[in-house]
Amino acid sequence: MNGVGGQRPDRDFGVIITNRDRSDPLDACLASLAAQTVRPAWVVLSDLSSGERHQVALVALAASYQISYLRIEHHGGWNKPLAFNTALRWMPAVECVVQLDADAILHPRLLSTTAAVLETADAFCCAPRFAPPHFTAWTTPGDIARYQQMLTQCGPVGQWAVGVFMAVPMAWLLGERGMDEAFTGWGHEDTELWLRASRSLRCRKDVSGSMLIHQPHPRQPDAAAGGQNRSRLVQRMTDPGHPVNPSGWGLGRVTQHLLRPGIRAPVRAVSGRAPGEPLRAAAS
Repeated sequence: MNGVGGQRPDRDFGVIITNRDRSDPLDACLASLAAQTVRPAWVVLSDLSSGERHQVALVALAASYQISYLRIEHHGGWNKPLAFNTALRWMPAVECVVQLDADAILHPRLLSTTAAVLETADAFCCAPRFAPPHFTAWTTPGDIARYQQMLTQCGPVGQWAVGVFMAVPMAWLLGERGMDEAFTGWGHEDTELWLRASRSLRCRKDVSGSMLIHQPHPRQPDAAAGGQNRSRLVQRMTDPGHPVNPSGWGLGRVTQHLLRPGIRAPVRAVSGRAPGEPLRAAAS
């Protein structure tokens, strides 16, 4: 991973972006990630059985930005921990893993800021500002002045949103058996992970609302299915010794995979689409 001037930064970051049928905001997210002053060592797009239209878009974006792609066949409801944990087990070793939501836009210096914070902390999360429905995104990713203009369009910071951008040590994550896969549907799985991190690591949280933007997007049809997760979170808060993933973790059935280091800004064709790239079928 190379930083400004080609020098190696203090941290090796591996970024995991989970997805199911949410390809539309991902281009802006990846553009902001490719424009970071500190580049991640790995970026893995973990696709949990998206429908055909979104799968085609996700594969094209992975090829365009030259990032890793995993296709996980899963016929149950949305399970972000399963998608995250499977990608974690496939990712080559890094020092720090970043959980990044597909609808985020990063400040150009967010990863360099994260590296600086991790000089005195073990884990870091960043609360976003929420963009309005009619949001005008930048035309030049990485331009700080343009980023500030986007920020002026946004509402107050969502201090509760710890999972949009969260950085934790890979060794700790592996020892903790990743995210809790009992959290199915939508909500609270990232809060539960941050709760565990807060109990055993030196954690810092940025609530300035200056480093991260949450893009607007339609509510997904099954988003209400995560209501039971609130009671799970309360249980974990009252019973910190509850075992996480006692029957195994990160064992999603990967049917397509392509691993490649780093990320790069796409060279787009005249049509605006980058050329595709074939994927290998995973070994059974």
